[in-house]
Amino acid sequence: MAVKKLFSVLLAFLILSGLCFIPESAPAEEADRYQAVLDSAEIYAGNNTRLQKILNRAKNGENITLAVIGGSITEGAGAGTYKDCWAARLLRLLRAEYGKDDGLNIGLVNAGVGGTPSTFGWIRYYRDVVDKVKDDDGLPDIVIIEYAVNDGGEPTNRGCYESMVREILSAENEPAVILLFSVFKSGYTLQDQFIPIGRAYDLTMVSMRNSVFPLIGDMWTQKEFFYDEYHPTALGHGIMADCIMNAIRNDAAREPDNREINVKAVKAVSHAAYTGMRRIFGDSVPDDIDFNRGGFNQDDSGSYSNIPVGRVCGRNFAHTALSGSEPLTFTASFRNMLISYHTVSDRDFGKAEVYINGEKVMTLNGKQNGAWGQSDTKLILPYHQADEYHVEIRMAEGSENKPFTVTAIAFTP
Repeated sequence: MAVKKLFSVLLAFLILSGLCFIPESAPAEEADRYQAVLDSAEIYAGNNTRLQKILNRAKNGENITLAVIGGSITEGAGAGTYKDCWAARLLRLLRAEYGKDDGLNIGLVNAGVGGTPSTFGWIRYYRDVVDKVKDDDGLPDIVIIEYAVNDGGEPTNRGCYESMVREILSAENEPAVILLFSVFKSGYTLQDQFIPIGRAYDLTMVSMRNSVFPLIGDMWTQKEFFYDEYHPTALGHGIMADCIMNAIRNDAAREPDNREINVKAVKAVSHAAYTGMRRIFGDSVPDDIDFNRGGFNQDDSGSYSNIPVGRVCGRNFAHTALSGSEPLTFTASFRNMLISYHTVSDRDFGKAEVYINGEKVMTLNGKQNGAWGQSDTKLILPYHQADEYHVEIRMAEGSENKPFTVTAIAFTP
């Protein structure tokens, strides 16, 4: 018992120090048990062809980029400091094992943003991920997607999630995609909704629900693993990083699959109606769109920012108390449309109404109880038949002199 306790303390120290895997001096029984936890996390070993090529490039000194996108767990919540979050720890492990010259040829783009689903993630993917890649080709090489605890009530019924997977896999640099499934203290996770997507595209999938969660109360107490109801502690983040690294290591060691991933041949599991989506930001309006900012001609500098991303989505379309009543308008051809907007609880934000071809389709409330400064995303037009539409966003009656911020607009032609 004393040896087991000593190993548990040593293991926790190594994980917190970012030095795992398992030390050679560990008792064999306990080391094997921890290895079994790591192995059980990889619930599906996907096509390893792309990953092996990427890791070989890294070992040869080429620059590669790890990109991660997800919610607050990916952002680093609960870890205490950013360097202790699972993404930062995974970067250190990858650099140590597959990098060259201290591993600095392996970079990281972390696009984790708390309290947001894959809908918002897909809207901002190119801005918050691709635009920040420093490699010569400007594209991420390994992409980890983590939305299993964020997509409850997601408005596109997994459409944005699958569109993200499909379009990332279709990138010309042939990246490897890994699906990561986190879990809440209650055991809540939506992984069962995403596993069929991962299988269809033959992707490696890593689950905390299947591996770590059953051992909470045995190998670790709830307090040791969970910082609160939703987020892992620094120790929990370290275990997550070990689980992902173990899956990568296992995929690298297996015989190469040698089957190229043919994305076009994969029939969508949910739907992929948001592939090819176009985005409109405050500093990036496509020239071919007839667009008028109207009274939404300011920039809300108080929109959400964090350590890994910086200012999420960049400049936006802000209406202020002095902006007047002129609506934001644009005309474009599309088959669906999403709007993200800034929500607060501690400021007197107003309501905005969305009109399509003169008909009001939705009211957006910028002041919501419990909101903490993040962007909400609504599916404004769920149609799947492309047509030309005229869109107006105007302040609702009684909100003409109140602030309201449109974070981004997105649509699929």
